Amino acid sequence: MNEFWSRRTCVILTGASRGIGQCLAVEIGKVLVPESTIVLMARDTNGLEKTKEMVNKENSDILVEYYSMDLSNFNVTMFEKMFESIDSTKFELFLLIHNAGSVGNLDHLAADMNDPDEWNKYMLLNLYSVTCLTSVFLSKFNSDTAERCIVNITSLFGIEPFKSVGYYSVGKASREMYFRVLAVENPTLNILSYSPGPVLTEMYTNISLNSKDESVREQLTSRQNQRYIVKVEDGCQKLVNILAMRSYKNGGRVDYHDK
Repeated sequence: MNEFWSRRTCVILTGASRGIGQCLAVEIGKVLVPESTIVLMARDTNGLEKTKEMVNKENSDILVEYYSMDLSNFNVTMFEKMFESIDSTKFELFLLIHNAGSVGNLDHLAADMNDPDEWNKYMLLNLYSVTCLTSVFLSKFNSDTAERCIVNITSLFGIEPFKSVGYYSVGKASREMYFRVLAVENPTLNILSYSPGPVLTEMYTNISLNSKDESVREQLTSRQNQRYIVKVEDGCQKLVNILAMRSYKNGGRVDYHDK
């Protein structure tokens, strides 16, 4: 078994009730050793329950817990209470995966993004909850013997500009820079921003159908672009393998289509 996944691991995964998050939980659950734990977070309780069932079907030797919470309406105490029941002495690896996120208002071009309340609402979920949860995670699981790994699920939109997805692009770019700074400040951490490629999820469909810009809609739905669509299972399995190989720079970025 690979060294990275051969340790008793505590995984915290946001946005775990559907799509990429649900699939990540299942694929990671397959490789975890007995006495490992996965903590699932999302708003949809029914979706979380389904994810838990899917994970335990693949691996009944691990503990799966979930917390229903709205990450656009959070505080530090919420996260601290969630971690209270975790015995940090039991684990050799702590893995935090930031997957939760939203697209934002697709009706606004960059010149229209002038509402501070809308900006604040968007960034609460897509950036501020990420930095806050990371801070609590690092404070709670501060061990000399256990490794701490943080994965930021990102997107091509974070480095390439597309019309009418300004909120999403700014959110992803901000998260990537936050984790680059965190990696420079904390060289002992294992930090990765991973883009699973154009996975056909509800979010992808939303952008391809509802983007205010016709050229973006046409590009995302074109036959040529369909060749690059990634199966959600493939995108998630590649992350499992990337973490195992550890061939990336700390704080760096890896895309599914990278060689």
